[in-house]
Amino acid sequence: MTRLLLNIVVFVSGAVLMGLEIVGSRVLAPYFGNSIFVWGSLISVVLAALSLGYYWGGRLSERNPSFGKLLVLLLVPGALTFFLPYVYPAVNLWIAEIDFGTRLNPLIASTIFFLLPGIFLGMISPYAIRLAATTLSTVGSTAGALYALSTCGSIFGTLFTAFYLIPAIGVSNIIHSLGVALVFLALLLWPVARIPLAETVKPVAAVVLLPLILLTLARPAPAQARTILEKDSFYHRIRVEEDGEARYLYFDRTLQSAMTLSDPTALRLIYSRYASIGLAFRPDAKKVLIIGLGGGSIPKKYQKEFPGMEIDVAEIDPAVVEVAKKHFLFQEGKNLRVYARDGRLFLTRSSQRYDLILVDAYFTDAIPFHLTTREFFRTAERKLTPNGITVVNVIGAVTGPGGKITRSIAKTLKEVFPQIYLFPSRRADNASLDTVQNVIAIATKERARIDIREIAKRAAAIGRGLFPEPAKDIAISYVESRVPDDDVPVLTDDYAPTDKLLHP
Repeated sequence: MTRLLLNIVVFVSGAVLMGLEIVGSRVLAPYFGNSIFVWGSLISVVLAALSLGYYWGGRLSERNPSFGKLLVLLLVPGALTFFLPYVYPAVNLWIAEIDFGTRLNPLIASTIFFLLPGIFLGMISPYAIRLAATTLSTVGSTAGALYALSTCGSIFGTLFTAFYLIPAIGVSNIIHSLGVALVFLALLLWPVARIPLAETVKPVAAVVLLPLILLTLARPAPAQARTILEKDSFYHRIRVEEDGEARYLYFDRTLQSAMTLSDPTALRLIYSRYASIGLAFRPDAKKVLIIGLGGGSIPKKYQKEFPGMEIDVAEIDPAVVEVAKKHFLFQEGKNLRVYARDGRLFLTRSSQRYDLILVDAYFTDAIPFHLTTREFFRTAERKLTPNGITVVNVIGAVTGPGGKITRSIAKTLKEVFPQIYLFPSRRADNASLDTVQNVIAIATKERARIDIREIAKRAAAIGRGLFPEPAKDIAISYVESRVPDDDVPVLTDDYAPTDKLLHP
């Protein structure tokens, strides 16, 4: 019976630790993005916790090992984990406001939230091995069996959390459940442990005091608008808010789309009007592909103004499609179709040829690297009509350190397309080229360069609320001089450090 209990303890503790690591990305993403720095921080902290836990668990097992101590090793991380949702928003906000840097922010937060419970969970396997081993000759086989069980638990916790729990019950409920699972596991050991209640409560209460103090000091962020929806999908923490004028779509803390309530098809966000400058290059566009849906403001507007235009939309997240339809009045029609599919995969498999391809896809504040590479743009070039164009929305500056991602994408486009045009969306408001903003990059297959006055003239002739107003802002925004790009790489499938370029 005791060996069965130890097997269960080792399996479940392994599952809880990896479940905590997976859900940890959703704890950090609303404040620090979903970049490689977040995942690197999480993985490093968990590995450090396991290393310390293995060491201390082995040392502790040498000193009169008992099921009572194992019970405490489960109760402490159970309590810490259960109270985590009450603490992490305030701590994350504090770290974000101080801003230790793009790399240190998630590393500090990961350490605060996951190091201590990870250490306790790491101590369980070596301690359980000491309790299970009956003779010296069986230590090796016992250790191998229990570590194998722990690893199987880790695999289960990873898959179950990532595939089912996150989109089903939300981050806070998952973390509470993981904490309860550890506490319940400790209760299973109680009949075997045979220790008084007071001796168990004292160490656990001492550890729980810290999150309770932090909870008392926590200050909620002031509400700016009424929240209509909050849900976790496989890719985002989706939030829909509304004030008296508009409805807004957020992925984590990043605004993705907005809809004016009095005019649902208007292009409310200025970047979407700059993204539409592509139509001034191809006013006769009949077939358009948009990669990234958001709230669907751009395809809705195109559908209204050009009823004969065929529009395909590739959106990787089915939950975003559902939210756009339910809360942003996005509707498919005869000439407007949406596919819940990765944009690059959709484009690779498509047999269609497009007059215009618009790439407008972001994970929180990170652009998917595989939509920025030379190989992707070559695929896009092959799927364009002879005089088709590609439009890419980039969040970055043009010059200075903040412009590395923009210059790198422009440099990569030049490897595939003869002509590249850059339009920083805030330059018309006297914003510096060093300012991080939406920069629209337009790549054409035509060898001859189109004069910017001709582009502005075409946009003014089309009108219909599609472009910046007045149209002269297009010419003001346009970056005429060649932007030096010797300090940035051409992005490839083999080497595309987009996170580093976004956050130098």
